[in-house]
Amino acid sequence: MKGTSSKDLLLIFVLSSIIAIFTSTQPFNIFILDIFLFILIIVLSGYSLMSLIYPEEDSTGLLRKPFLITMFSMFLVILISLMLKISPLGLHFRDLTWFISIITALVAVTAYMMRIKHFRPKIEESAEELIPLKSHKLWDKNLIIYILLSLLMIITVLVPPLNKTPVWMVPGSLFVCLIPGYLLLAVMFPKNDDLELIERLALSFGSSLILTSIIGLIFNYTRWGIHLELILIVLAIFSLLLCFITVLKMRKLPVNRRIRVPKLDKTLGIFLIICILLTIGTAAYTLINSEDFNTNGSATNATSFYIKDLDSNAGGYTLNLVSGEQTSLTMVLVNQEGSTVNYSIVVRTNNSILKQENVSLEHNQKMEIPVDLTAGIPGERNIEFLLYKLPDQNPYQTRIVKLNVS
Repeated sequence: MKGTSSKDLLLIFVLSSIIAIFTSTQPFNIFILDIFLFILIIVLSGYSLMSLIYPEEDSTGLLRKPFLITMFSMFLVILISLMLKISPLGLHFRDLTWFISIITALVAVTAYMMRIKHFRPKIEESAEELIPLKSHKLWDKNLIIYILLSLLMIITVLVPPLNKTPVWMVPGSLFVCLIPGYLLLAVMFPKNDDLELIERLALSFGSSLILTSIIGLIFNYTRWGIHLELILIVLAIFSLLLCFITVLKMRKLPVNRRIRVPKLDKTLGIFLIICILLTIGTAAYTLINSEDFNTNGSATNATSFYIKDLDSNAGGYTLNLVSGEQTSLTMVLVNQEGSTVNYSIVVRTNNSILKQENVSLEHNQKMEIPVDLTAGIPGERNIEFLLYKLPDQNPYQTRIVKLNVS
């Protein structure tokens, strides 16, 4: 690309990706940090929209229009706020930040493409270069590596006993951080000179993180909940689809114009061999020690049972209320046992049962159960949340909430 720089759009894309990941995972619950990220993404969104409308302007020209940047930022925030308000998701501060981040990243990529096309000089290609290649030469070595890694990812997640071991996390790291985004850019920019190597790798990294975030958010509103295994399967299938689309895009390109990253191809080839050897070794070990694996492997399956929106410590949870105050706690139950399980939940305090309910959950199904509480006389008491895995009459898991009533 000649004539102007697009590093500003690349920076916006990376920052928007980081903000989207941060708001979706919520590693910190700091209000000031949330406000800062919200203001930052508002400014970035207006700038990216300006870049889309004025592809002929570089960063210097765009920054001379602060009023338009502010106007476009406010327009995007109001539009997304209205959409969230009327949607079933509801309007939440972090959801608003997340949606603006995703849209900003997509707009930045689109503006980047328009700026490239606006300033890239046309290259005259001879008729000889444009002759389609034979089909058996379309399958480049790097595409074969991506296909094998995708298949290996699906196998290690779905096929027992490999899915009971952490071996799937090895290829999974590449699918979260690199492969889907790289293949998506290969479809959008199939020529070797479309992007510089650093730009391609940076955009691949950011695109993969955004895809992972979007898939995770979608799963969060399903009965399965957010599970890394399910996200990796979707990413692997999506990567397989992109591989075949890339082959179709390569049909019209000569070999010297196709994407070529020799060091990356060599690194991924070595990584693929390591993954295959590790998978075979793990499968052999678990089969040879199948008795021990079956005995101990079930310990990795467990039910996630916790109280939502309460601070926990080594002694359990703590809740501070004023006498007569009413509140509602939410129990979260996620079945990770590998099969459908019948549960019984009992909430009690001072031998008085506050709530008792039986539920049945399929594997990876998530359920939130509300418990309404009214603070009584001042003092300290414990509220026990008991989880039973039927038909066993002994508590499977216990959570204690220390209630302080003033």
